[in-house]
Amino acid sequence: MSPRARQPRVSLEPLVQRYGNVSILARALGVDRAQVAHWRSDGVPIESADRIAIAVGRHPAEVWPEWYRLSGDEAA
Repeated sequence: MSPRARQPRVSLEPLVQRYGNVSILARALGVDRAQVAHWRSDGVPIESADRIAIAVGRHPAEVWPEWYRLSGDEAA
């Protein structure tokens, strides 16, 4: 069995800057601060980026301009 390939990741920093505080961002996303800290240090998996952006009322490409290229959805 081969190991699963690591998903492309995006930086959480655009949202941390927008919310100004990890605790406020965690509340907006409905996750605990530890999860936000993990995403902040390791990046947000591209599959999670869509859900995170929607949770704060944005399209992922508004938060991460590279989202279409990384998600493989360049035709959209």
